[in-house]
Amino acid sequence: MTGIRAIGEQDLSAICSLIRQLASDLGEVFDVDQMHYLLKYQAMQRYPDIYHNSVYCIDDEVVGFISLVLYRSFFHKRGTALVNELVVSREYRNQKIGKALIDHAMAVAQELGFDEIEVGVMKENKGALAFYRHNGFDEEYLLLGREFTD
Repeated sequence: MTGIRAIGEQDLSAICSLIRQLASDLGEVFDVDQMHYLLKYQAMQRYPDIYHNSVYCIDDEVVGFISLVLYRSFFHKRGTALVNELVVSREYRNQKIGKALIDHAMAVAQELGFDEIEVGVMKENKGALAFYRHNGFDEEYLLLGREFTD
């Protein structure tokens, strides 16, 4: 199968590899075992109205994925779709796979009646910033973050 489909448990190993690539690209170390991904996947599966996760496959090989968080707020009448993660394997970048995943996410959000789609990007991730700008995203406001220590 080539194209986009919902993730399944069988995709977790490939998603783990993609997340490790992303961490490496950002100069970070991300060492989590398969059980971590299984528990996250199971938790997300319990809330299909909040989480929407898809993979892009080429000949049944997972080469990219996108994770959306769908949420409601009092300000936006119909809600917001947030791109939580989007990763395409290094070997398959610049082949319109990321664009296909973004287009899919926008179609899902619109089909579900949401007002907008947003994405947060690390300031240092120049490639991702350029990608999102090229695909019609612009800076509407500043998202501040604070990480908790263990």
